[in-house]
Amino acid sequence: MEKNGRNLSEDSGLLNQHSTREHKFTDHLQPTGKVQITGDIFQFTLDVSEFSPEDVIITSSNNLIEVHAEKLGEDGTVTNTFSHQCKLPSDVDPISLSMSMASGGLLTVRAHRVC
Repeated sequence: MEKNGRNLSEDSGLLNQHSTREHKFTDHLQPTGKVQITGDIFQFTLDVSEFSPEDVIITSSNNLIEVHAEKLGEDGTVTNTFSHQCKLPSDVDPISLSMSMASGGLLTVRAHRVC
């Protein structure tokens, strides 16, 4: 794994049901993610702007972050779903995880690395 602010390669543990490549945020139909390690901070960002914050569920267990989203139509039927996983590197303290979502729909998960 590369350190000092460089992005991780596809073998970093970033898993996506659609692709294992790192993505930049562009106009798209499926949310994409990006992993960065800067100093002692691990950061995972995911564009979930197609979903309302209440449609997004984030879980973490066994060094794996899972993001699930489901959009319901006015009649209660599911109109869009999404699932994304990101494996935490072994040197990340899972207890230090913090999550935030910007008003533009960018979900950010941060954790401290144990050096």
